[in-house]
Amino acid sequence: MENRIKHILLGRNMGQGLAVTAGRAFVILSMCWLCLIAFAQQATAAESDEHTEAVQVITPEVTPREVSEAEIDDESFEIGAYVGIINIDDFGSEPLFGVMASYHATEDFFLQLNYAISEAGYTSFEELSGEDVRLLTDSEREYSYYNALIGYNIFPGEVFMTSNLTFNSAFYLVGGVGNTRFGGEDNFTITLGTGYRIILRDWLSWTIDFRDHIFKSEIIKEDETTHNLELSTGLTLFF
Repeated sequence: MENRIKHILLGRNMGQGLAVTAGRAFVILSMCWLCLIAFAQQATAAESDEHTEAVQVITPEVTPREVSEAEIDDESFEIGAYVGIINIDDFGSEPLFGVMASYHATEDFFLQLNYAISEAGYTSFEELSGEDVRLLTDSEREYSYYNALIGYNIFPGEVFMTSNLTFNSAFYLVGGVGNTRFGGEDNFTITLGTGYRIILRDWLSWTIDFRDHIFKSEIIKEDETTHNLELSTGLTLFF
């Protein structure tokens, strides 16, 4: 009987020891688990910080640049003078001097009046034949024209001269009719051409023009259609 009681007490003590040991092991495992969770959170936070630093966007410091550009004056009238070279059909190329006046009806359309003078040279036939053969007298070699043209600005734009200076510009087409006096005759003339205008100041512009003056002449051949090509440049004033 006494031995049985000892066995029972011994079993109880062993059970209590195992329970204490299991409790301690559970506590230790729980603490380890909590440490692992804390370490994982710290690692995730560090990685997130590194990723955030990697994707930071750097905004460049850009200072707006002021550009000065000349615009056409509010006035619609324009006058100017031009010089150039005209190739008089069969009579060679000679200097040309002219004046013009324009009215800008809208931003795109304008009306233009032109008057210019030149003097024809000698034909190849006259040069080969010598001084005894002349198709025209000196007065008949005077070449002049006047015309009325309609212009259209088809490509307005800008010309950048420096980083701070730019000029307004326009490429335009012109066409119209007029009269050409040459060889002692007045000839109805059709004029077609193109031009390029650069606005240097609100009151000043520079132009480059190419024109074809087309009329019929009987100086060389009967009822011959002649093309008289002109290349000129000039300055105009707005007022």
